Amino acid sequence: MKIKSFKITDFQPIKNLSINDLGNIVIIAGANGSGKTRLKQAIVSTLQGSPQMDMTIEATRKEEAEPKYFGAPSIEIKQGKTNQILNKYINSRKYGAGRYVGSLVQIDSNRSMQTLKYNAVNWLGGDPDDIDAPSNFYFNTFSSRWQGFVNYIHQKSASRDKKLADELKKNPSKGEEIIRRNPDPFEKYKNIFTELLPEKQLLDINPAQPREFQYKDKSGQVLSFNSLSSGEQEVVKVLFDVARKEIKHSVIIVDEPELHLHPTLTFKLIEALKSIGEHTNQFIFLTHSADLISTYYSTGNVYFIDSSQSGSNQAHRLSDLNNTHHEVVQLIGQNLGLFAVGKKLIFVEGESSSIDRLTYHTIAQSIDTEMKVIPVGSVFNLMTLNSIEEQIRNSIFGIEIYMIRDRDGLNDAQITEIEKNGRIKCLKRRHIENYFLDEELLLKVAEQLYLTKTNPGLDLSLIKNGIKRIAEESINYTIFKNFKEYFSLNYHFNPPKVKKVETKTTAEVKQELIEGVKNNLNILSTELEEKKVLTWLNSEEEKLRKMLQTDDWKSSFQGKLIFSKVCSDILKGDSLRIKQAYVDIALSQKSEVLNDLVSMFEEIK
Repeated sequence: MKIKSFKITDFQPIKNLSINDLGNIVIIAGANGSGKTRLKQAIVSTLQGSPQMDMTIEATRKEEAEPKYFGAPSIEIKQGKTNQILNKYINSRKYGAGRYVGSLVQIDSNRSMQTLKYNAVNWLGGDPDDIDAPSNFYFNTFSSRWQGFVNYIHQKSASRDKKLADELKKNPSKGEEIIRRNPDPFEKYKNIFTELLPEKQLLDINPAQPREFQYKDKSGQVLSFNSLSSGEQEVVKVLFDVARKEIKHSVIIVDEPELHLHPTLTFKLIEALKSIGEHTNQFIFLTHSADLISTYYSTGNVYFIDSSQSGSNQAHRLSDLNNTHHEVVQLIGQNLGLFAVGKKLIFVEGESSSIDRLTYHTIAQSIDTEMKVIPVGSVFNLMTLNSIEEQIRNSIFGIEIYMIRDRDGLNDAQITEIEKNGRIKCLKRRHIENYFLDEELLLKVAEQLYLTKTNPGLDLSLIKNGIKRIAEESINYTIFKNFKEYFSLNYHFNPPKVKKVETKTTAEVKQELIEGVKNNLNILSTELEEKKVLTWLNSEEEKLRKMLQTDDWKSSFQGKLIFSKVCSDILKGDSLRIKQAYVDIALSQKSEVLNDLVSMFEEIK
């Protein structure tokens, strides 16, 4: 299930707040006292069966829409009115064997350290995951769940040790097979720990002596868990908590994910949370973090609560704001501060709402967490920035400036000239979308986003043939764009020159300027006569059609157009979700597809 929309009125300090068409990742920001915590309480209370708001809940699994549960694609909840369908559905959730499907997960802001009580394990108690967890397992406060986790994992390890001993007694010759069939339950937590803190290694636990976790640092020194920074402890605890059960098709609410965290740790936490449940979960983050807001601003699902309004909707979608919303923009700036910047600023083509920023940011963070990606609008803005970046670097201590632009219309010589100062880099393919056309990865994305279930027959062959067909159909548009870019890049008007202007009369200066204009026009008239233009167009068509015989077209055709049509016509899914999942899967399973992009950031590092 997921929340499609909600509306809440007269729930102090919230007066009137409404958000529609919520995506899978929703960021809600606001000043202290604006009502973020109250909003979270209202959402949680509503999903627990005591509606504090109007809410539309959408089925994300086929079985949810069946008569046994919702009986429709969605259900409507009304503020103050108990909804028996929702209550029956939530109470029907049974969470054995580590599963947690179709419910609510609450990660509140109270994640402070506490004194833990370690229970002695019950060696005859069995595997705790064999017992169904209550339907409200993740409704409770986070701190109480952490206390439960430390005893749970020791009990689960004890259960595994006993099982190994019992099976080895019966079949001593099959030791390796028995161990393989009964993996160490703590291993996945050790992997999470190392991935999060690469220079530290979580040590094995001894269920016979439950105690605080220990780890080894890069020098080999053994340290206790509480010697980690407060931020490191917090992120580890959150990720261990959600890793305990296989959470899918659930609404996960995180209050102040950035609390006590460095921006790098915040990003790691968010990305790790997003990876659980195969992209089936919906995340609602309530935050003050300017860095988190700026990173996800491009998704169109970032909202600011305006506490000064009383009549109209207090929730503003940041991507909808422009210069006509001066007062709101000023209010946001006053309460959230400037978007955070890193030591390395990487400006990329695209408007502030461009989804490319999230793609670049994800790749950049996998290389160097000090990189900050900033969209700068048109390529003209980017090239203007390139001309003054040295003055900026010399004026602001401690930053490095780099730029990345599309390859549109550039030949190799032009790219060499543009890149000679080492500060600007051009994509090796036309657009960033040209890297999102790998058939195998698109199929994996479709499977992970359950698009194969809504599109029967969607397989590798269908995707491959569909992409090729769209590319062939786009050849006219590609020729048009290529000519337009070629013309603008190669036939600009050169300003006339006048030598020794101070020694000449005004009439002489004016005449030389007129002659300079005439020369420009004569050159353009000669070089762009009909026959030469037709020759260029014919040559361009021949080159493009030859590319279609191999995969060379994937580098040079209009990637933006083709990828958009692939998403809408073949995969039949949201291009933003597809792109996000594509990057995540590519980086983990087929990184060579993004090698060009990764190499650019490695060179910047």
